[in-house]
Amino acid sequence: MFAKLVTVIVVLGAMYGALLVNRQKRIDAAAQMSRIHFRLQDADQEKVRLQVKVARATTASALKERIGEKKLAEYRSVPFRFDPSKATEQQMGNPLTAVDADGVRKAQEIGG
Repeated sequence: MFAKLVTVIVVLGAMYGALLVNRQKRIDAAAQMSRIHFRLQDADQEKVRLQVKVARATTASALKERIGEKKLAEYRSVPFRFDPSKATEQQMGNPLTAVDADGVRKAQEIGG
């Protein structure tokens, strides 16, 4: 009788120990998921902060200020961006040469 009682106590103790280990693993997994969630929130906040910084740095006035008026005058836009069928060799000009600002305006007026 004593051996049966000891066996039952040992088996119940092992079962409760296994249940406690399983419970602790679930608690650890939940804590780890929570830490990962907070890290993702921090990463999202950092991404938004950087997007705002880029948006502020790429306004038209900021770009003009960085590029300078001389470089801006040398800039050649793509005149036939929305209707490539109007692009001809004569209207396109030589893409390897720099065009002055007046030439760009004329090309845009010709293109439509």
